[in-house]
Amino acid sequence: MAVRKKISIRKILQVFTTLVAASACITAIISASKIEGDKKLERVEVHINSGKKYHFIEEKQILDETINNRNIDIMHTPINKLDVQSMERVLKADPWVADASLYIDARRVLHMSVTQRIPVVRIFGQAGESYYMDNTLSVMPLAPNFNFYTSVVTNMPLLKEDSISKMLKKNVVMLVHHIQADTFWNAQISQIIVDSDYTFEMIPVLGQQRIIFGDTSRMTEKFNNLYSFYTNVLNRIGWDKYETLDLRFKGQVVAAPSLPYKGPVDKGAVTMNWVNSIVQTEARIDSSKALAAEAKVKNNAAQQTAKAEDKKDTRKEIKPEAKKEVKKEPAKQDKKETKKEAKKEAKKDIKKAEVKKTEAKKKESKDDKKKDKETKKAKYTLPVDDNNN
Repeated sequence: MAVRKKISIRKILQVFTTLVAASACITAIISASKIEGDKKLERVEVHINSGKKYHFIEEKQILDETINNRNIDIMHTPINKLDVQSMERVLKADPWVADASLYIDARRVLHMSVTQRIPVVRIFGQAGESYYMDNTLSVMPLAPNFNFYTSVVTNMPLLKEDSISKMLKKNVVMLVHHIQADTFWNAQISQIIVDSDYTFEMIPVLGQQRIIFGDTSRMTEKFNNLYSFYTNVLNRIGWDKYETLDLRFKGQVVAAPSLPYKGPVDKGAVTMNWVNSIVQTEARIDSSKALAAEAKVKNNAAQQTAKAEDKKDTRKEIKPEAKKEVKKEPAKQDKKETKKEAKKEAKKDIKKAEVKKTEAKKKESKDDKKKDKETKKAKYTLPVDDNNN
């Protein structure tokens, strides 16, 4: 037969006392919580992270979203009737709020701790829309009470929730971060353009080039190549020499010069049309330069002939007018100088006349000699043949 165990009264009393103590504690806690829950708030405190530096969210806006717009008299409502979780969800739904936490401490103070989003880039879409985007790729609308100056991206296509849109937003943020991390590029790049194939172009502040950047691969190498091109080429020949700078090729920068023509519409023939246009423009420039040089030579020759004719005319006019000027000038020194010049010119004229006379005599003597020779030859005639007659 099985031996019956004796029931210990001591153990029964211990279990009973523990149950009574636990129930008493629970009732005390519940009653205390009810008493505290029936009480009302002392005050509300709002904490905005980085609120002194940025003012994307104001304290009034937070209170309006959580309390005022919901018609809640928070200061006269018991604590146990306040829905803190719903207020927290309302704040987290704000596009400018990155995180929010609400709690009530033992002093019956409602704390609202809000972390605001910091925009990284300002985006302008193809349909004319404009918005901001932060590091977490979250989109924030424009706020009417402030303007935040940051990097600008234009021609952004309509973003969706697919993988292509997410990758495009990620590439935009990566490129903007790389530009903002360098003081030179942050000051030089004024605008980023998104192409139809989701690659990028950049517009600089200094210079009028169109920088074709391509995708976000090899970003450091592309920027280093562009910087070396700036320092070694553009600083020497001028910042407006080239119209486009292509950074898509590894280890080089392809520069296209500024030409007075519009590119073709078809993308397949861009290269050939561009080369032909370069050749044509260079030929036109060379021909224009040659024509300009010929015109200069002709003008110089015409000027020289005109000057020579003017000198001859002035010499001829000086002879009769020299005597008149001598009579008109009362000063003795001027009269002497004019007389000397007149004598010199007269001597020159005499010499020229003598030279002409000697030349005429020489010609006459030559003509006489020729005539004498002809006459001498004429004395000797051929014999006449009687048979022919």
